[in-house]
Amino acid sequence: MAISESNAVLRKKASAARETYQARAMSPDKALRLALAKSADELLELPLVVLSCRYDVMTAEDLTEQLSDEALLILLDGAQRIPGALMLDLNATSALVEQNTMGRVSPLAPEVRGTTSTDAALVGPLIDDVFLRIAMMLEGDRGAAWMAGFTFGVRIENVRLLSLALETPEFHVFRLHVEFGNARQGEMLIALPDRSHLPELDAEGEGQGGGATVGDAVMAAPATIEAVLKRVTMPFAKIRGLKVGDVIEIPREALEKTRLETPGENGRPTCLGRVRLGQMNGFRAVRLTMAELAEARAAVEGPREGGVEAAGENRPPPGALALDVGEDAPQDEALDQDLPDLPDLPDLPDLPDLGEGDSGFPAMGELPDLPDLSDLPELSSDAGEEDEGFPMMSMADLPDLPDLGD
Repeated sequence: MAISESNAVLRKKASAARETYQARAMSPDKALRLALAKSADELLELPLVVLSCRYDVMTAEDLTEQLSDEALLILLDGAQRIPGALMLDLNATSALVEQNTMGRVSPLAPEVRGTTSTDAALVGPLIDDVFLRIAMMLEGDRGAAWMAGFTFGVRIENVRLLSLALETPEFHVFRLHVEFGNARQGEMLIALPDRSHLPELDAEGEGQGGGATVGDAVMAAPATIEAVLKRVTMPFAKIRGLKVGDVIEIPREALEKTRLETPGENGRPTCLGRVRLGQMNGFRAVRLTMAELAEARAAVEGPREGGVEAAGENRPPPGALALDVGEDAPQDEALDQDLPDLPDLPDLPDLPDLGEGDSGFPAMGELPDLPDLSDLPELSSDAGEEDEGFPMMSMADLPDLPDLGD
């Protein structure tokens, strides 16, 4: 009797523990709720609450009846190249667009309008972040593997085109009623393909239906990129003396000059360019600007043939004319063509012979003789003395000048 009572107590405790574990376990709909709330809060600073979430398994025909041409329709890129679908009604689309552009959601109802590719572009980062969080929350759960591996694909104009793009016969469908910023409520629908009838990928990445392509193998190849904040040189004896808690000083401006490097030949790293070090969504991140992108491309292209410096250097300034006069320089076909002969020009008429004194200008008449200037005082040769030099003359001492006439 005592043994049976003891077993009953153990079964009750085990049942209670199992119920507690199942309540804490991450289900697909719970992962979707949390991922939406956290992504909206961290990316857009938008309070988002999923008021209700209904899960169903639907055929492709039933799913088409749930979609609307007036809503924002997005094709999701999925694993094994099997797409899914996402729909946002006008209220949900406008709320996300307003939060992206104005930083708040208006309590007024949005004007009736058609959705655009701009709406899809603004919503895209949120979609990618949501599915990334779902994949991390459900990692290791094979029963929910169909929910991972999706990213934003492309906006679809209408339901007919979306139904043609969907390939699988059945879908896992989530219909959500969402509140955005305590100001507006909208509807979301997420349809993910059922992969149960598809061949599973083995360890080598090949399914029972065929092998992986070369492109898949290349895209899956690991690529190591390191962000180098600053290189510090110190004696080996000091390095041996480093211990936990020691501080290595790094200037603040090093954050703006972080180097992106990849392992190069002979163990020497190759610099892809300079970036700015920071953080995004709690993770370390780097920002690549246009100028730094050009530097990265120049570093990847490497030096030109003939010993010329790396691409991007020694280029003519904007607006300058660059000429290639080498032997292999392309020739302009228009310059090789013979130019037409110019027409003969007629001879110029003979010009009249100008005689002596004949200048072609009207006569000015005879000029009068100059007066006798012998009365002018002589100039002194000792100009260095203070009281001598040019004598002072008054206007009365000047001789009368002849009248030149009209």
